[in-house]
Amino acid sequence: MEYAISVTDTSKVNDIEKHGLKVIEVLEDYTNSLKKLTSFEAPRGIVFHDLKSATELYSDIPIPAYTSRDLIHMSPDPSVWKELFLSTVDGEMERVKTYYASTDILDVAAIAAHELTHHADFFHDDFEGDDVNMWFEEGLCEYIPRKLLFSEEKFNDTVEVEKMLIQHYKDQFGEYCLSEFGKAGYRYGEENGLSGAFYDYWRSKKIVKVLVEDYFDDQLSSLIACYKQWDQSMPLHKYFTEVLALSTDEAKKLWLT
Repeated sequence: MEYAISVTDTSKVNDIEKHGLKVIEVLEDYTNSLKKLTSFEAPRGIVFHDLKSATELYSDIPIPAYTSRDLIHMSPDPSVWKELFLSTVDGEMERVKTYYASTDILDVAAIAAHELTHHADFFHDDFEGDDVNMWFEEGLCEYIPRKLLFSEEKFNDTVEVEKMLIQHYKDQFGEYCLSEFGKAGYRYGEENGLSGAFYDYWRSKKIVKVLVEDYFDDQLSSLIACYKQWDQSMPLHKYFTEVLALSTDEAKKLWLT
């Protein structure tokens, strides 16, 4: 994959490139795995940034990973992501702190893989500006890279940590339907820090995991096939509620109503 580097602090160029090349190495393996699941049109390339370049110079999005104009933009530095993740930890959450303190290049590569997965051909359309259905694309883009890249132990650790974070923040942010994806974070102008921004990513990935494991016999391809049959005549969360014949209580537990 072609890459470029943009930094506001030129002393960081060598480290940014070193981390970026490691991310690309992991992405190459991920690309081969993703091709077994779906076709996709690869982005033109990836721009590696320091934090200020990603979140202030090129964008005002507080998370230094996004796709713009068919280019992936991100900080490849694990220490940057470690600090960002640790900033979401509130109180005596030692299990979560320990997990995020060990953030490494594989975690960063999974973030880059999230952006790459947005290019998968099975997605119906570009959900930009369509927050009602955005939860599913974001949930899949969170779930698939970690399922394909992480060991079973690391994947389960991630699930457990995010489950703890969801439980911790649900009283503060609410358990609204994920058709309101981003309600707790910057998309709605809320100033809840990165915990608010990440809250619905954690919840969306959890829904995708439950759908795959409990409703589609642990077959990701079956969930995708069901999704592809959606004719967009109703919001996606209502489609899944109907096609899976979910009760009101079941749908509420999945944040689909």
